[in-house]
Amino acid sequence: MLTLSRGAVAVVQVRQSQQLEREGVTWISHLVTRELGWVFREQPTVDVGIDAHLEVVDGTTSKATGQLLAVQIKAGLSYFASPTEDGWWFVGDTAHIEYWLGHSLPVLVMLYNPETQRVYWQHVSRQTAFSTGKGWKIHVPVTQELSAQSVVEIQPLARPSSELQGLQGLLAWDIEGETTWASWPEKAEFYRHLLSARLHILFSSVVAISEVRHDSMPVDMTVWLTMGRTFDVALIHPSSRLDRLIARGKDALAPIVAVVCGAQNLSECPQLRGLTIDPPLFFAAWSPETGGDEDLRNAVKHAIRWLAGPDEDWC
Repeated sequence: MLTLSRGAVAVVQVRQSQQLEREGVTWISHLVTRELGWVFREQPTVDVGIDAHLEVVDGTTSKATGQLLAVQIKAGLSYFASPTEDGWWFVGDTAHIEYWLGHSLPVLVMLYNPETQRVYWQHVSRQTAFSTGKGWKIHVPVTQELSAQSVVEIQPLARPSSELQGLQGLLAWDIEGETTWASWPEKAEFYRHLLSARLHILFSSVVAISEVRHDSMPVDMTVWLTMGRTFDVALIHPSSRLDRLIARGKDALAPIVAVVCGAQNLSECPQLRGLTIDPPLFFAAWSPETGGDEDLRNAVKHAIRWLAGPDEDWC
């Protein structure tokens, strides 16, 4: 009789799960291409929490329209374990819901049933996502089965590429650090939303993030950790004045992570050149366009370790 160790069983289960995920992606790609007549572009490594992009194709001219949607695919019977009278509850954590709601593209959740090969979808929005206290849940109606008829309902949700160029304006800075067309307060609000979702995803020790809106405080967010400690986050742009922030950092009881928004590295922030920065103030360059989180990750890790001390690891 063949017996498997616990480790071997875990490996088999992981492989089965991965195979099921691939089956779901493949089948939905087939439906999008054959039934909707649209373009399906898988995003295997580019975007956290997004499995594919859909591009609407004009049914009359057969030309791509530049109208885009993002898709999160969930495959398996476990996603149908919370039925309602007219569908199912899809349960998600706060980090992913915030990330999807803050995404530059409209996001659809698609559930794949491997026994029936049927797919059901829902648009992730403030109207469809409900807080459970510990996370969020989204109702996926049985009437929203992915098929050729779905074009009528899904196409109006797609966002034109011209709108995306506008959103990119919220992320962009020119060489001098001036805004392109949006003011810094508008950009800061946008970055605050994106960064909040990103911190939840990158660090399991982050349990809550609250906004700080007080003129006397040169910080924008307070991040709460599982161990009951906090650190602050300041959002700055490449030409921000840093005197108030540095003065605050010298007397701070909690560390401050200063995020240079839109910069790919700290050399793009000229006022930092030749400046000595000491804990508990930590700087990070972060641009969601590039998908690079290493600088942000390192700065937050240093801040958390400054809180914890050399003998503990809360990251």
